[in-house]
Amino acid sequence: MNHDPVSGETHRMLSCRVACWHSRISPPFLWFILLILVFPAHCLAGEGKPINITVAADHTKANGEPWDGIPSLGAGRGPAVPILNKDVPPDLAVCVVRLEAPPECSMRYVELKQYSICQNSYDCIFERVSIPDGPFGLIILDLDFRRHDLVGFLLMTAGKALTIDQRAALESEIRRRADQLAPPFSQEEKQRRLREMLVVPMDRCAEVKGCRLVQSEIRVNSAE
Repeated sequence: MNHDPVSGETHRMLSCRVACWHSRISPPFLWFILLILVFPAHCLAGEGKPINITVAADHTKANGEPWDGIPSLGAGRGPAVPILNKDVPPDLAVCVVRLEAPPECSMRYVELKQYSICQNSYDCIFERVSIPDGPFGLIILDLDFRRHDLVGFLLMTAGKALTIDQRAALESEIRRRADQLAPPFSQEEKQRRLREMLVVPMDRCAEVKGCRLVQSEIRVNSAE
């Protein structure tokens, strides 16, 4: 058998180059490569086309209270009479809910604090929101520093119909995530959240038609 006299030297040179190249890679860069290889396969599979979501919140909560601030007190003779300040708009955000994954919320972060992309506004357009290619939940929030308020939630379907078990599982996840993101502040609020959830095909909430919730209205359209 013939042997190449330089094959051993070549092998050592290649090994050295690989080892030297590997030594120059920082640990963060290795993690980045790992995420590129693993993350998309788990999280990006089955993604639908991005959508734009327009939210128009009512000027007060369902119980007549303002979204932000506290009721002002009327001055005058006799006992002070509370007068609701109805001119304080909410700080809106939307969160997409899917099974076995944390919610993906459209908002701004400044020094770990959460802010709406439409501060102090009854209307907000959230552009290019990522959604799955199947059913998903949508939670609408009013962001506050101490405790977020729940504006509303619903379950949107796309494509084939949900089975009873699939619908029950996703509804349960939407309610659970809503309670985590915006804990209910009263027994009345807890009961309100237990009402039958709105389940609609996504195209029914098209830009012209819209879908009416208890405290808001939403419209969706393709972002492409």
